[in-house]
Amino acid sequence: MVNVLILEDDPIIALDIKSIVDDLVGFNGFIASDMPSALKIAHKHTLHILLADIHIKGLVDGIDTARTLQHLYHSQLIFVTSYSDEPTLARASELSVAGYILKPFREEELVASLKLCALKLGVDHVLLDIGYGYTYDTKRQQLFLHDTHIILSPKEQQLFLLLLNSRGSVVPLSYIDDVIWYDDSISDTARRQLLHRLRTKLPELSFEIVKYSGYKMNL
Repeated sequence: MVNVLILEDDPIIALDIKSIVDDLVGFNGFIASDMPSALKIAHKHTLHILLADIHIKGLVDGIDTARTLQHLYHSQLIFVTSYSDEPTLARASELSVAGYILKPFREEELVASLKLCALKLGVDHVLLDIGYGYTYDTKRQQLFLHDTHIILSPKEQQLFLLLLNSRGSVVPLSYIDDVIWYDDSISDTARRQLLHRLRTKLPELSFEIVKYSGYKMNL
């Protein structure tokens, strides 16, 4: 089953897109209207394709929400938006974009883009070599040490992916909090405990606390 997250804050358009997605054999649609609800759905379901509007409600727009979701889940991305101005296109081009569909969209154009993304999912089976015997399967979203699957909790996996995708650079505490504890407040102790659990499960990898700044995975 190909899971499609529809990031759209207009409920009529969102339901219209979901009906198109759900009518396709092998596709399953989910609706989110902002970054917190998108993260909540993505944490519960393996995310394959993101259909994202650009101007959505909340403090974080569709481009930055898509950036975060791709950072975590390496999902295929299609923008479905009314905006085609140069500044918006320039920001969107910073991401790995599989399609850019302007509203009002044609159903056949959306269906073709979804099917193309699904075909790419079957081909793009990437194993990231992390080092020290660790690999990360981006399609199955699983971590392995040699051939052994390392079980991480959802929050452990989210922190691991944030640090992995910024390896060698500090990931700010504010960004970690926004992504992992998007719907709750968090104490410094709880955040440190999460990093401690990650260190315990992955002792060969080097994780660093940068005081008053953030965390990083060393090269």
